[in-house]
Amino acid sequence: MPHDTQPAGSRARRFVWLAVGIAVFGLAWTAGWHFLADRIESRLPLTLQQLAGQQAKAECANAEIRGYPFRFGLFCDRISYDSARSGLRAEGGALRSAAQFYRPNHIVSELDGPFSFSGQAGEGRIDWRSLQSSVRLTRRGLDRGSLESQNISIDVDSTALSSRLGLRAERLSAHARKNELDADFAVYAEGVQSTLLDQLAFDRLTLEATLPGQATLLDAPLRGPQGAFDVRLHRILVEVDDTTSLEISGPVRIDETRRISGDISVTARNLQDLAELIARLDPQYAEIAGNIAPMLGAFDTVDGDDAITVPLTIRQNAVSIGFIPLGRLPAF
Repeated sequence: MPHDTQPAGSRARRFVWLAVGIAVFGLAWTAGWHFLADRIESRLPLTLQQLAGQQAKAECANAEIRGYPFRFGLFCDRISYDSARSGLRAEGGALRSAAQFYRPNHIVSELDGPFSFSGQAGEGRIDWRSLQSSVRLTRRGLDRGSLESQNISIDVDSTALSSRLGLRAERLSAHARKNELDADFAVYAEGVQSTLLDQLAFDRLTLEATLPGQATLLDAPLRGPQGAFDVRLHRILVEVDDTTSLEISGPVRIDETRRISGDISVTARNLQDLAELIARLDPQYAEIAGNIAPMLGAFDTVDGDDAITVPLTIRQNAVSIGFIPLGRLPAF
């Protein structure tokens, strides 16, 4: 029977060296983690200034880096943004975020409500039960990001609206990403209710669009499109219920004066109820809804289904079917 001829002292020394190595590695890791955390905290004001842009200020109150030993996370009691150039001011609740040490550019976060904002065009307040986000960053800004919320409420009072807008949704998600030179955006909502009209509700709302050549919109600091720009509407879908819906798709162009031109396809189910709903939503749309409803059946381009699909032409907010004018979209 073989015997272990290795001296007991040799095994003990190996065990001691292993324990010492683990302890040294742990101490080095701890020192390195705290060194990086201190660097992040010290550079945070400069990073926030770069994100905010010129003549603007972003603040993360009582900022602290947490997550030892394997994560780095930024925690704030309150977040705020103030732009002297645009007059926009915004403020939100506590922020909690985290990123794994081996993937520091992928950040998940959670924000407490409410979030309030005000500017030259109006003011608003957004609140929610939960709001979580996931973003992937590059040196230039955002590569892609997603936001998920539950039981969200949005209240906006703006000069661009005919009345104060109030929306409630059981679930709302928004997504943005760079797609080579383009920027892709999507918004999905479920269980939507609006205070614009009594008993106005939608089962689902969907927006999917691409802005060609606008990938730089996601670079820091984030900004809106400048000048004229194109939009590929993959789908704007409003599902009122199981029998009533409206879907819009097609390319459009928005000029410097924010007037819309394009050739789009509109698919409607239960057209009469939709026309009445659109007219109730905004009196400015009543003319178009009233003109379009009686004649759409004659222009249906898709046979054999329970929906009506027609092509619409928009030229600087003037809407028509072929040579038949229908009305004008309101300015925005």
